[in-house]
Amino acid sequence: MTKEMNKDIFSKHLDQTIEEIVQKSGIHSEEFMFRITPVYEQGKVLNGKDEVMRLNILNKKQIDGRLFSKQEMVSMLTFFSPLVSIWIDVEMFSDDKEKTVFDIKCSLRLRKPSLLRHQESGHPPFKAILKI
Repeated sequence: MTKEMNKDIFSKHLDQTIEEIVQKSGIHSEEFMFRITPVYEQGKVLNGKDEVMRLNILNKKQIDGRLFSKQEMVSMLTFFSPLVSIWIDVEMFSDDKEKTVFDIKCSLRLRKPSLLRHQESGHPPFKAILKI
């Protein structure tokens, strides 16, 4: 069970998730970009920090139609570290010779490390979504 979370651990877990996708998908580009899609979960209660994340950091005006570097994306999603999204799905969105774009779908619910989903993956809160 994960008991600690900070930018470095979060970034390492993201790298492990991307590596899992790269190995299984045969991606050859070395530049990765990210588009962020926050997911509002019906029936789930958002606390004060969740609302700040939704309204200020991950609001539509700031993220719609934009691609982010890994550093930018990690900075946004770890703003309230050690609290991070309870789950984050990572899926390859597009791939060409120059860059690969990953779609980051994340919960708006920020939780402490021990409550993160996908503990069994070894890199919570991330889950690699593979297209078959």
